[in-house]
Amino acid sequence: MTDRAHLQQLMTAAADGDRAAVDPLFAALWVPCVAYATRFLGDAALAEDAAQEALVRLFGQLPQFARDSDALTWALAIVTWECRTVRQRRARRREDATASVEPSRDARDELEDRDLVRAALATLAELPARDLDTIATSLLEIRPTDATFRKRLERAVARLRLTWRSRHGTP
Repeated sequence: MTDRAHLQQLMTAAADGDRAAVDPLFAALWVPCVAYATRFLGDAALAEDAAQEALVRLFGQLPQFARDSDALTWALAIVTWECRTVRQRRARRREDATASVEPSRDARDELEDRDLVRAALATLAELPARDLDTIATSLLEIRPTDATFRKRLERAVARLRLTWRSRHGTP
């Protein structure tokens, strides 16, 4: 996995307009974004398309990157939104193909989803970098399977739950 500090430096440099940082930033983000999208979608071809589209969006939004936020978390949030869009498109195509009529999600549901994602990102931002790295690594296809990593992941998730409960008061 890419060194988070180096990734943060590349993202900050690219956000500040350094064109020389764009290629290394893309190279550093490609593998984790594709791996995450593959786990999310379950289809390697769709995942590559989603990751590519997400990175296009990310590079278009670089000026909005908050320098104090984690670069990988920000990138994976954009990939998540793109993967959700891909899933929704696939579901719509299946609906059209089967001509089944199901109730569509209304704007309130979409706003609730966005609020939940924002709350989750805010909660993740409160975790130590090591916990974020552990959780992000657990989402990748190639991840350590040793007992040390599993225990570190268990503790990171426990801290994530505790932080969520302290912020939102729900289990």
